[in-house]
Amino acid sequence: MMDSSGNGPIGDARPDLYTVTEISEAVRQHLESEFPRVNVIGEIANFKLHTSGHAYFTLRDGANMIHGVLFRRYAERVACAPGNGMLVIAPGRISHFGGSGQTQIIATDLIPAGHGNMELEFRRLLKRLMDEGLTAADRKRAIARYPARIAVITSQTGAVIRDIVDTLRRRWPVAEIVHVRAEVQGPGSAQSIVQAFETTNGMEDVDTVILARGGGSIEDLWSFNSEEVARAVAGSVHPVIAGIGHEIDTTVADHVADLRAATPTAAAELATPVMDEVRRALDDFLRRISMVEAALLESRGHLAEYLVRSSAFPAIEHRMERAELEIDGFLERISNGRRSEILAFARLLDEFDADMARCIDGRTGRLRASLDSTLERLARGDPAGGMRLVAGSIDHGLRVMMVRLQGDLSLRKKEIAGRLDALAGLDPRGVLRRGYSFCTAGRGERVIPRSEEISRGDRITVHFYDGGVLCSVREKQKGRPWRKK
Repeated sequence: MMDSSGNGPIGDARPDLYTVTEISEAVRQHLESEFPRVNVIGEIANFKLHTSGHAYFTLRDGANMIHGVLFRRYAERVACAPGNGMLVIAPGRISHFGGSGQTQIIATDLIPAGHGNMELEFRRLLKRLMDEGLTAADRKRAIARYPARIAVITSQTGAVIRDIVDTLRRRWPVAEIVHVRAEVQGPGSAQSIVQAFETTNGMEDVDTVILARGGGSIEDLWSFNSEEVARAVAGSVHPVIAGIGHEIDTTVADHVADLRAATPTAAAELATPVMDEVRRALDDFLRRISMVEAALLESRGHLAEYLVRSSAFPAIEHRMERAELEIDGFLERISNGRRSEILAFARLLDEFDADMARCIDGRTGRLRASLDSTLERLARGDPAGGMRLVAGSIDHGLRVMMVRLQGDLSLRKKEIAGRLDALAGLDPRGVLRRGYSFCTAGRGERVIPRSEEISRGDRITVHFYDGGVLCSVREKQKGRPWRKK
């Protein structure tokens, strides 16, 4: 046997020295002679149909696994399509392939024998969660369209976190990325993932959580099929996107997540929009708003032009003329009413004066008669006593008269104040103060309520709140009255 450099034999010095190829070939020959024909029962995992037509898979039981291959000439004759989780009997032979250094079964067929333990466990857990409604579509939450903060639960190092970060920064660089580290494979990984979700639940302003792991075997991904991880995903405070394994891998965590992505990179893409697309959409939106505003302004411009050219403004002018006529009539009625109120008030004052005079005369007469009677008694009797009696009677009479007079005067003042308030409300000067005016013939001989009573060349006076203007009529304009007479 030659050394690795080809300089000479070394077998004489070390008779127990073998090359790797010699050991691999010895193992192959021993296995093929010892197990020329076997039937192995196990659960299929990591099934992959190669483009060459060969099928590669793993057979496993509760504790161990063995790799297997089903060459195309045999795969074409398999009665049923094999898949992960199937319990099969694989007839064939055991061999050892030195190139990859692995022992494998070269199968000639795959005979279904039911479902394996791992597949049954997967199905039982998934059914229980479905019965609880944790996989129902109506409980799935919508993913934020424009997230500001994204939490990523994955391993501390590796290609997954780099690919996710690169994708997020390329598509949506405005988002803050928070990496929550967790073990995603091996013993203790399920508890690590649960703790990571407890951490994200305590964070504020998180819009989306991405749970990610790269591709691997079913055994590598089995943590995501555990019940504790599934319930942590379903109980997350924030919406969860699951990007676990390859496109063909589906775990329980994928079923309970709010959104499933085929790969970790696809999860990052589903979590974010594309910045350039958002900008283009905003530009298009602003452009449409500008077009709508321009069209609206143009439409309003056409409407204004139409109104200017139409009969709308003459109609408004006619309505104003009718309003002026109505105001003139109103002022005339107010003026007539004011004169009647003034006359009535004057009559009321005259009656009040007459009543007061009669009252005073009556009381004075009674006092004089009482005084005369008292003086007469005094002349016949004690003068001093009579004087005191007269003085007391006079004082009492004067006090009573003053009280009654004050009461009458108070009532009259209130009545007069009410009448004055009513007159003030009817005063036409209040209307003139608000900008209106009225016209009279000449210098105020009579109020002119209608334009029909004026001719060209007439001299009229226009009355305002603070005075009047003497005008000469040069032109008349026709109009319609406010109401049909």
